[in-house]
Amino acid sequence: MANLTTDRKSIRKDGTLFTHPVGASTVIYAGALTSINSSGYAVPSADSSAQTFAGKADTRADNSAGSNGAASVDGHRSGVFEFNSSGMTQADLNQDAYVVDDNTVGRGIVAQPANVTGVALKRLPSSRGGTRSLAYTATGTTLAYGGGSAVNVGAGGEFTLTGADGSQMLANVTAGSLPVGDQSDNIQLRHVRCGKIVEVVSSASVFVDILTAAR
Repeated sequence: MANLTTDRKSIRKDGTLFTHPVGASTVIYAGALTSINSSGYAVPSADSSAQTFAGKADTRADNSAGSNGAASVDGHRSGVFEFNSSGMTQADLNQDAYVVDDNTVGRGIVAQPANVTGVALKRLPSSRGGTRSLAYTATGTTLAYGGGSAVNVGAGGEFTLTGADGSQMLANVTAGSLPVGDQSDNIQLRHVRCGKIVEVVSSASVFVDILTAAR
């Protein structure tokens, strides 16, 4: 496009609010975590790599009998809201929250290793959702993630593990607590980050600042 040669009216919208067309055969309830599917339509949030996070629905949108875009949903793409929590504690304060379903959030790593003792995992920006193996081999004291190259962790410390698909994980290793034999765990990472935990009400409820996820 060429540069302007006359005045132009640029329409302003409040950056905290959204109105999105809803996917076909879909109901989004008021208060639900809301995402955009691979076709660009709003749907209830789910732990799915095919979605990107949009915000929190303010209104119910019933498009159960409609085609794509036959109804729209209004909501907030920023703000602090209370949601149900899955497996979170006070130690999760200021940590990232990930979508479990349209009204529940949880940790990015569903559970830490149980069989591969002495290892605590942390997500990196290059971590990807999905389930991958964490394999410890006693001979050589090596650790491998997602079928990637094995790393010698015998001295303990922090190590970046890279899966065959490029997904990375930070492993904090306590050498004296490593298994005496070969062990492995399946490590599940959630797909959709939806903000940060700013208050832990109880084991079943947290407040999430969704600003960092939606912008």
